[in-house]
Amino acid sequence: MKPAHATIALFTLAGVATAPGFMDSCRDELALRLRARGYAVEADSLYPYGDWHRRIYPQLLEIARDLLDIHERLWNAAGMRAVKQRLLHAAEEGRTVVLVGHSGGGVTAVQAASQFVKAGYPAPHVVQIGSPRCPVRPELKPNTLFLSGYEKYGGRKDPIAMLGRWGGWVRGEGTVPFWRKDAHAPAAVAALPLIGGHPDYFRAYAPYIDEEGVSNLDVTLGAVLAWLEPRLRNCFDAGPD
Repeated sequence: MKPAHATIALFTLAGVATAPGFMDSCRDELALRLRARGYAVEADSLYPYGDWHRRIYPQLLEIARDLLDIHERLWNAAGMRAVKQRLLHAAEEGRTVVLVGHSGGGVTAVQAASQFVKAGYPAPHVVQIGSPRCPVRPELKPNTLFLSGYEKYGGRKDPIAMLGRWGGWVRGEGTVPFWRKDAHAPAAVAALPLIGGHPDYFRAYAPYIDEEGVSNLDVTLGAVLAWLEPRLRNCFDAGPD
């Protein structure tokens, strides 16, 4: 077993107009696999913009505003208002926070990570899955993974993951700035071969299982754990502060 301080606060953050329980399979299976590796895990699902019982129009307005205002007034961002107390409580308790956001929930995850750093807490580990592209602060790039899916048998990309941008003006060795399309991108970006599309990253049943018996959920969590586990080992090997 890992040392007693190796406690993970895992939060899955859903996007706009999401069905209640949509993220539960991802949350539960990821927590199970982390526990099998010896970590203590406290896990919960959050809905920053509400679920599908709330009218979709105000949810769309909120996510659009949050995307446009990603680093300016984050404590007033709609997604952060909904979840900030839960997330900050975990940080105050000394937990290692892992945020897994799908669609618009990935935007809130980046917002939350920025606020953790501004408040003096360690940067959480952030996984964006099928999320719109939003700029990531330089100090958060190493802690952020962006996953987008494409149809395994058709090649069509997740359209939501193509929204937004990471571009920005940067300076090279000279004095004239130039535009770079990935200036504010996460350090880790990967594409996943899935059966289906944007809503299907966490499906673990037919027809979302390929001929080798691998489900979309297996593909998604395999990528998450391959990136996350080395970071957790480094974190916990360093011991508590």
